Amino acid sequence: MPLKDVKYKRDQTILKVYGYGENKKIKVIRMNWLRTAGVEDDEEYRAERGSVNDFKLEENIQRAKNTIFELAFCNPWDWFFTGTLDPKKYDRTNLDKFHKDLTDWFREYGRYHKIKIKFLLVPELHTDGISWHIHGFLRGLPKEHLKQFVIGDVMGKALAEKVKKGDVVYNWLPYAKKFGFCDLESIRNAEAVSKYIMKYINKNLATSVKELNAHLYYHSRRLNKAEVIKKGAMAATITPTYENEYCSVAWLDYSEELLQELSSSFVDIDYYNTREHRLSR
Repeated sequence: MPLKDVKYKRDQTILKVYGYGENKKIKVIRMNWLRTAGVEDDEEYRAERGSVNDFKLEENIQRAKNTIFELAFCNPWDWFFTGTLDPKKYDRTNLDKFHKDLTDWFREYGRYHKIKIKFLLVPELHTDGISWHIHGFLRGLPKEHLKQFVIGDVMGKALAEKVKKGDVVYNWLPYAKKFGFCDLESIRNAEAVSKYIMKYINKNLATSVKELNAHLYYHSRRLNKAEVIKKGAMAATITPTYENEYCSVAWLDYSEELLQELSSSFVDIDYYNTREHRLSR
């Protein structure tokens, strides 16, 4: 008689590869318990209504951070982009309209110029607590469409300091005409900037977008994601980068040899269909 599938399997590892080209990292996630896909439980624990709100919020924030890093690091972005809204042209408090109009404009701009603009954007509240602007990544926008900022141009104090130091920062005039001030910088360190963008995902943002029924981030379709190499029980012992009571995570520099070594250390035998497991139940 076949055994009933278990809902959770213990001591499970997920082996992933993040990045592209020469910008790759290996991620090893070891979980004390991993949910088995497709297995349901009629006796699932249900908390009292409202008792898990804070936990859910923190969980959503962490999940969003993980996804943003994955999409940021696994795609070859060209530009780090900051876009604002001119109050004379737009209602800066209407995030949903801004998102819809901006993505539509990207599409129309790309169609007109025969290019395809990919994006990953994170909204941020202005210091006034009600106005929105965005940060994120763009790909597919040619440098020829941009104009480099020079001393004497109208710009904010922080940007002016960058330009004085000799940093190369660009303006996208069609965006500025349609929406408001913006600036773009080429991406020099993919891993560093992928970590930097996560700082914008915080409890204040999560609470604000929840009240607006909006999203923590926006992205174009068909972006690359991390490649899952293997899942299961892994025999290799790895020093974690960080860990908690539920799991440990190790980030490793990529090499084909290391990936092969880790992949071959997975145990093929399914412990959950062995006599040892049946006796332990």
